[in-house]
Amino acid sequence: MITPVRTRASRLSSPTILIAPIVDIVFILLIFIMLVSRFLQPALEVELPGSSTASMTEGSQITIVLDEDGRIHVDGTTMTDEALAERLGLVSADEQDFVRLRADKNVRLQRVVEVLDIIRASPVTGVALEARPE
Repeated sequence: MITPVRTRASRLSSPTILIAPIVDIVFILLIFIMLVSRFLQPALEVELPGSSTASMTEGSQITIVLDEDGRIHVDGTTMTDEALAERLGLVSADEQDFVRLRADKNVRLQRVVEVLDIIRASPVTGVALEARPE
């Protein structure tokens, strides 16, 4: 009686790709990215004024940045005064109790007051002025 010779290729099963572990890894990466992105600072760097009583505030989702030239930036987009008023007008007072205002220390005070007037005319009830702790 002759026994068939088994080669190594016949003993190995065909390769399979398991989808469940790949989906798990993708979801874990997605959750990690979502959590980390909440703690990132805005991409536009400004030199904040110093303050001996500066403290951290939590809860704001909208950060308005005034650069040295007085231009308004929200979420990395440069806006006009009218566009900012329109954007803040769409915000519900229930979901957004205050906004953060990051103004460069070299921007004119008059420009900061103009932006504060736009914010106060919106449904948003408060403004947090950001400063660098000294």
